[in-house]
Amino acid sequence: MVIGYTGAKIDMSMHRREFLAGMAAVSGALSAGCTRPDDSNILRAVLHADLPSLDPVVTTIGIVQRHALMVYDFLFGRDAGGTPRPQMIAEWSVSADNREWEFTLRDNLMFHDRSPVTAEDVVASLRRWGARDAYGRQIFAITEQLSAVDQKRVVWTLRRPYGLMLHALSKTGGPVAAIMPARVAQTAATTPIDDATGSGPFVFDHEAWVPGASVVYRRNRDYVPRAEAPSGTAGGKQAKIDTVEWINVRDPQSAVLALANGEIDFVENPAPEFLPMLRDAGVSIERTDQLGFQGMLRMNHLHPPFDNPLARQALLFLVDQARYLQAMFGNPEVTKACHSFFVCGSQIASNAGVPNGIGKDKQKAKRLMRDAGYDGRPLVILHPTDIQFMNLATLVLAEDLKSIGVNVDLQAMDFGAMSSRRVNRAEPALGGWHIGLTYWPGGNVSDPVGNVPMQANCDDAWPGWPCNAEHQAMIDAYPFVTGGAERQALADKIQTSAYELVPYVPIGQWFAPVAYSSRVSGVLGVPGSTVLWNVEKAPYTPT
Repeated sequence: MVIGYTGAKIDMSMHRREFLAGMAAVSGALSAGCTRPDDSNILRAVLHADLPSLDPVVTTIGIVQRHALMVYDFLFGRDAGGTPRPQMIAEWSVSADNREWEFTLRDNLMFHDRSPVTAEDVVASLRRWGARDAYGRQIFAITEQLSAVDQKRVVWTLRRPYGLMLHALSKTGGPVAAIMPARVAQTAATTPIDDATGSGPFVFDHEAWVPGASVVYRRNRDYVPRAEAPSGTAGGKQAKIDTVEWINVRDPQSAVLALANGEIDFVENPAPEFLPMLRDAGVSIERTDQLGFQGMLRMNHLHPPFDNPLARQALLFLVDQARYLQAMFGNPEVTKACHSFFVCGSQIASNAGVPNGIGKDKQKAKRLMRDAGYDGRPLVILHPTDIQFMNLATLVLAEDLKSIGVNVDLQAMDFGAMSSRRVNRAEPALGGWHIGLTYWPGGNVSDPVGNVPMQANCDDAWPGWPCNAEHQAMIDAYPFVTGGAERQALADKIQTSAYELVPYVPIGQWFAPVAYSSRVSGVLGVPGSTVLWNVEKAPYTPT
């Protein structure tokens, strides 16, 4: 077993020969407590974080959405090109005025408890999702009726057309429209569920779950995939692995050694400095996402000094993206300085509103912080230490703030604890917070509605709680604008507004590959996420 695996310490500048020697040393160290790679159909994977929750509606944490893709199915998926395609749907139609949508479920849909998936389950699931999601709230604000016509048909009638309907139903980030049994979906959208019954290609093994150590999924033998080639989250979801184990190894050095040594099969987001050495060890490395991830500094808008936009604007001139990206990844091949709130490479990316001197004017940052009334109080920085690149970026943030005279209070915690802490609205001295680092998949922030951290809808906003009615009104108008030129013009206005409001500060864009054993094949590219259906593992051959 790899649980508790620590591995040999590797210097960041180590040579490839030393890396391979380290593999041999680890093999000997593990031999007493671990069995050799076996011939069972088990895929052992290290993902980017531990699983802190089972609810993909209550939380926006990326690892929970990956869990959702394992166990739930969705009405629509997105193919590798980002186009929504039917998944649970046999057929669908929309009226000539684009106000009435009708969806018919395909045959042989069954939950893990062997109960059939019905239109009532769909309605209940969509209502719960709509109470939390940015797209969902917009859609339900104009919903005239959502009802189950019979066991398989759902009719959704709107008061006005909504141009992002299928885009919303097929997304894989933020609160996702996972279809659950109605008995589960009737749980209040503010109450986390602990029942992971879905109808997807894998079944969550609750009894085998060891928080902080491992998560186990079993192949759903009752799942009937679509008779189509898989593409992204669309097409046929064929589960070819009997058991998938997510092993929680937070030390990036240990993870890549375990992969190179055959103790695990798959690593999501391997540290860039190890990529050449992994290639030398015969490991496959693949970039599966063209939009990558956007890093961001998130400020708490409720409390001084960041309740004042001048203090938030100060960070724009303080944060040099190149400095953060270098500290986080040290590899320009996988990073990109990007000042578009909608990420570079997206359809609406632009430089609208980007201020002169961004990231290069500490004196202006210091002056703005003073003008905001900063009084020298310690600023509580949430410091996730278990994800190395976030740990390093947070340390850079602390140094930057100190350089303009800010008193900092770094509070160390793991990412799961940080996710729980950031929902606390209390004063920072009483358990709240001032600022912290996070990141979102580029595909999820590539439009104003999907960019949840950009929302400025006050108490309903993502933790940090930006509040600005004019800014939010532009976001709310975006799905109703027709025509590419008009939509781009509005996106530019929204970005210009964001550089004045500063809901968060982008710290750059990066592209994280996946690494997997030579025994593994069939890995699919999914923007902003990882899926493990279609994956196969060849039998072990002794050497």
